[in-house]
Amino acid sequence: LKMNDTSPNCVPILNVLAHMYGRHLSDFESAVEFYTQVLEIEPDNAWARDERRKYSRYLSYD
Repeated sequence: LKMNDTSPNCVPILNVLAHMYGRHLSDFESAVEFYTQVLEIEPDNAWARDERRKYSRYLSYD
C-alpha cells in the first residue's frame, strides 16, 4: 500500500491492489474503486474493465 502512496497513478500497482482486494480479501467495493482508477488512466484496458464488471456484479448479489 505504501507504493500506491508514492505512485498513485501506476497502473500495475492499481491492478495488483484491485486483484488482491477482489480475489483474496473479497472486498469487492475496493476492487471496483481500484479498477475504476485504472480505467481513468487507461480507458481501453479491457482486463480492468472486465474485472470491474465482475466485481460490480458481486456487489449486487444479496
